[in-house]
Amino acid sequence: MDDGAVDPGDSLDMARILTRFGFKKVHCTPHLIRGGFENAPDRVVAALNFMQRLVDDAGLDLKLIPGTEHYFDEYLSEMIPGALLVGSTRYLLVEIPFKSGADLLPTLIGVLGKHRLSPLFAHPERCAAFHPRFKEEGLLGALSSILGKQKEFDMKNSLVMELKQSGCRFQGNIGSFAGVYGRVVQQRAVLFLRHGIYSCLGSDAHTCHGLSEILSGGYDVIVATVGEDEALRLLRGGDFEKD
Repeated sequence: MDDGAVDPGDSLDMARILTRFGFKKVHCTPHLIRGGFENAPDRVVAALNFMQRLVDDAGLDLKLIPGTEHYFDEYLSEMIPGALLVGSTRYLLVEIPFKSGADLLPTLIGVLGKHRLSPLFAHPERCAAFHPRFKEEGLLGALSSILGKQKEFDMKNSLVMELKQSGCRFQGNIGSFAGVYGRVVQQRAVLFLRHGIYSCLGSDAHTCHGLSEILSGGYDVIVATVGEDEALRLLRGGDFEKD
């Protein structure tokens, strides 16, 4: 439907891998981007029903849940009525442009608020708008660098922490922890995980190729950071577990 699985066979192989890893439910969230991926809710549901039949026929114990990753642009407000939310919650999975600043966030939150919805931001570790600042900036920061002191991020006063406390939610990518998007993203994902930013984790699976290695590698980093109990809680849905 988008830049993910190329055919039903690829999708079924992904389902087998996710099942072997231990997943029982999977939220399927293809992109919805006007002019790019025109995946309206009815199209997503129809494709999911077709895929669920294939999964069932293959004897896999896996429930597929319809969803959508909504791209934040000028068309988002038109797509909210009837949109597929995160399970039975009032949260909408949203992807913001990777390189955009934080100035667009109040507009996005306001648009969702008019519909009594809140955002679940996808992979904040990959988005510039959520990058935390260092505790020491300017002269103090330069001096710290000269002295060889490792600078620390100011998570307490960061935007991502403020949004989390205000009711926004964040979903991390397992692939980020596995280093799929580079070391900087991996380090930021670990930082966010340590500070309790994430409400859930997602596979961000786009193909069966390399998926097993991504899941196992990312899981190992997550467990090493917060322990197995917290890792499993986040993989089960975290703040959305009952939904």
